[in-house]
Amino acid sequence: MFGIVIIWLFGREFSDRTAKDLLALPTSRGAVVAAKLLVAVGWCLLLAAQLVVISLLFGTLLDLPGWSTDTALRGLGTVLATTMLTVALATAYGLVASVGRGYLVAVAAMFASLFAAQVIAALGFGAWFPWSVPSLLSGVAGPDQASPGAWGIAGVAVIGVVSSIATGIWWEHADHDR
Repeated sequence: MFGIVIIWLFGREFSDRTAKDLLALPTSRGAVVAAKLLVAVGWCLLLAAQLVVISLLFGTLLDLPGWSTDTALRGLGTVLATTMLTVALATAYGLVASVGRGYLVAVAAMFASLFAAQVIAALGFGAWFPWSVPSLLSGVAGPDQASPGAWGIAGVAVIGVVSSIATGIWWEHADHDR
């Protein structure tokens, strides 16, 4: 979902043919990109909060055993960390949607990276592939998978920072005549 949020925020301007109109406003292109990224982070945090609330509600309704404040706080920390890592990776799709001038190429890139993350994690190299790191950190990949460690998390941070900066640079220098 986080990838879809960012793809929509960046790709819709080109699909709706409003990119040149948006850039005619007295706002810098860098500010437009920064605002889109901030809105994306906000939406993704709201989606994660909704996930936590719904999970707690269903856990209560189903009277699942093992509830404790410690477990809830640890789970909340895991969800927040996984959310932030996933959002950082999803910024790459904003760059792809911008360069591809629409949704389609970015959705293809998202599916390709998710597929690669699954295969690479299954082969045991997920700790070194940034798109595998969130699932390894959250434990979704299974108990037999290695923890991503500091290098894996640093790789995700590098992808997020470089993608955000590259998107800003692309928007500053691209020809937005269509």
